[in-house]
Amino acid sequence: MAAFELTQQLNQSLRQEQILAPQQIQALEILLATLPELEQRINQELAENPTLELVENRRESLVGNPLEGDLGVAPERLADAAADAAERDEAIAPALQLTDAWRDYAPAAADSGDEDERRQFMFDSLTAEPSLQEHLLAQLGETDGLDESLRAVCTHVIGSIDDDGYLRTHPADMATALQADMDSLRRAIAVVQSFEPAGVGARDLRECLLLQLERRGRRNSLEYQVVADHLEAIAQNRIPQIAKALRTTTAHLYALLERIRALDPHPGRQVASSGVDYVYPEVFIEKDSEGQWQARPNRTGMPRLRIAPECLRMLEDPALPAADKRYIREKINGSRQLLRAIGLRQSTIVQIATALIDFQRDFLERGLEHMRPLVMSQVADRIGVHETTVSRAIAGKYVQTPHGLLPFRRFFSTGYRSDNGEQVSSLGIKQKIQSLIDGEDKARPLSDQKLTEMLKEQGFAVARRTVAKYREELGLAPSHLRRSF
Repeated sequence: MAAFELTQQLNQSLRQEQILAPQQIQALEILLATLPELEQRINQELAENPTLELVENRRESLVGNPLEGDLGVAPERLADAAADAAERDEAIAPALQLTDAWRDYAPAAADSGDEDERRQFMFDSLTAEPSLQEHLLAQLGETDGLDESLRAVCTHVIGSIDDDGYLRTHPADMATALQADMDSLRRAIAVVQSFEPAGVGARDLRECLLLQLERRGRRNSLEYQVVADHLEAIAQNRIPQIAKALRTTTAHLYALLERIRALDPHPGRQVASSGVDYVYPEVFIEKDSEGQWQARPNRTGMPRLRIAPECLRMLEDPALPAADKRYIREKINGSRQLLRAIGLRQSTIVQIATALIDFQRDFLERGLEHMRPLVMSQVADRIGVHETTVSRAIAGKYVQTPHGLLPFRRFFSTGYRSDNGEQVSSLGIKQKIQSLIDGEDKARPLSDQKLTEMLKEQGFAVARRTVAKYREELGLAPSHLRRSF
C-alpha cells in the first residue's frame, strides 16, 4: 500500500488589491441613487443614526434628547434644549461648514479647487457593478492585436450601444461621423460583437439571436436557419409554412422554437439595467429672472438634514461618560460622511446640467431638432472629472427642460454635420423626419427615399436605411400605410 505523507508549507505572495473604505462605498451608492432611492437611503440613515435629524424649519427649537434611550443620558441634562434656537444654529453653522448651495447636506471645503480634486479622487477610486459600456471597454482593453485607430473606432461603437446591447446607429452614419472607412467600422463592430454577453453589438433582433447561436456553435443548425430566414413568419405564426420550407415536421419546428426562445433578446440587461419605476427630475433647466439659463436642483420632497446641534453640545459636557462621548462622536462622523456624500452627488449633477446648458443651448432655445452631437468625455473635461463619473452620476436620472422631461442620456448622441457646417444629433434628425411627415400630403405620403432626398436638400447626408430605422423608432408607419384617400 502506498504511503501518504502530509506536509505543511508556508508560501508568500505579493498582490495588489483595491480595498474600498466604507465611506467610498457609501459615496458610490449615493452617486448612483435616483431621487426615490436617495430618499429611502436618507430615511434609513435617520432611523439608524440618532445624531442626524430632519430640518423642518431653519429656526425651529430643538427639544428633547435625540439619543435618549440609546445612551441612558439623564433628561435633566437637556433642560435648556429649547433656548434661543436662532443663536444656537448660527453658532454651530461654522462647525458644520455647510455650503450655500447645499447647506442642508454637505460640508464645504475652504478651497473649491481642493474640493474638486478630492471629489475626483474619491470617484476615481470607486468601483461598482460596471455599466454595459464599462464592461465592454474592459474587454476591449484586454484585446490584443488592435492598432490605435481600430481601437478608437471600437470605443466609439461601444459608446453607441444602448442598454439592451444593440447598436442602433447605422454603420454608414457612424463612418461619416468618425470620418472612418466602412471596412474599419465593420472590423470594429465584429470585434465588439465577439465580446460578452453574446449578442451584444447587434443591429437588430435577428442579428442578436444569430450571434448567440454562432457563439454556441449552432451556425449550421436548423434553428439558425429559422432565425435567419423565417423570423417574420414566426411572428405571424406561420408554423406549417415554415415547417414545409425547412422540410421538417411541425413538432420538430416547435422544439426548435423552444431553443430559440431560450436565447436572450436583450443581452445588455445581463450586465446592467437602468430602468426606473418612478421618474423625478433631478434638475430643472430654466431661465432666471434675468433671462439666463440656470440649472436648479430639485429639492421637492427631499429631506433636509443636519447634525443635531444638541449632540454637538453634549460632547462638551464634562459630566457625560467617556463611553457615551465615543458613541456620539462615531455617529457624528457617520453623519458628516453622509452629508458630504450627498453634497458631492448633488453638486456633480448640477455641474453636469450646467455644462449641458452650454453645449445644448440651441436645443433649449429652439427645440429637439437642434440637439447637437455630444459625448460624455466633453462634459467630463468641462467639469474636471472622469467620464465614468459622468456616466454614473446620470444613470437612470432625468432633467426637466422647457421641452419636456428628458433622461440625461438623451443629451448625449452621435450626430451629423451639414454641408454648411451645422451639427445636428441623431435626435435632431429624428425630429426633422417627424416634422417632414407631419407636413406631408396625406394623399401622397413621403417615402423613405423621398425623406432621404429632402434631408439631403437640407444638407444632411443620412442613409435611406437609417431614415427608415428612425421612422420606425418614432412609431411612424411606412408611406403606403400612411396614405389616406
